[in-house]
Amino acid sequence: MTALQITGLEYAYLGRSVLKRVDLTVGTGEIVALVGPSGCGKSTLAHVAAGLMTPKSGHVVAGYHRHAMIFQDPALLPWATAAGNIGFSLRLARVPRAERPARIAQAAAAAALEPGDLAKYPVELSGGMRQRVAIARALAVRPDFLFFDEPFTALDVALRRRMQDLVIETCASGRLSGLFITHDLFEAARIAHRVAVLDTHGAGVRGHRVVPGAPGARSETMVQDWVNAALGRDPLFRHIHDVDERQIA
Repeated sequence: MTALQITGLEYAYLGRSVLKRVDLTVGTGEIVALVGPSGCGKSTLAHVAAGLMTPKSGHVVAGYHRHAMIFQDPALLPWATAAGNIGFSLRLARVPRAERPARIAQAAAAAALEPGDLAKYPVELSGGMRQRVAIARALAVRPDFLFFDEPFTALDVALRRRMQDLVIETCASGRLSGLFITHDLFEAARIAHRVAVLDTHGAGVRGHRVVPGAPGARSETMVQDWVNAALGRDPLFRHIHDVDERQIA
């Protein structure tokens, strides 16, 4: 079954097409990582697929019931507590007020937040904790599809690994599908079932590779060996670290 199908997608910014002829499919229960050079349009593709931007042409067909999105910036409401920020998504989803406390507590636990953290304001939380709140906010609406827009780029290495593990654990049930945007091939190989590569100039998906084993079951050596082989011997990944700042991200 297909959770997300993108066909012939084109998106134009200020009259210039920054994405064109993009075809991409995410299966039910599958996490697909999308990599590509900086500025090639990865984040734009995620935003269009999530309905935040309108494509010039093409089709986005959602086979899921509800999606949520986790951004690079947690984008928390500074005047609301962690619980208030998580509850904000429930209010937008029109979840009955009586159900919200339990849903907030459940999502916070899934994101490894302690009960005492829920009364804190964003300014009182570390970067990793703020990102956990953002994850809990997304999980609270009980999505069956998640869009990840480079959510851990700003975190240090140790925190990034912890957040990656949290995503792996959250998605391990198979009930969640997702599109994970990243510039880090090692991160992609840890989290995803399959890695797709967007063309340098956004002119379609150049190809994809299945990562052996299941996320969470791969050893660090397996992941590192796969990344080394991809970067060293697979022409599909030859240009993923190129930079073109003239392109829109």
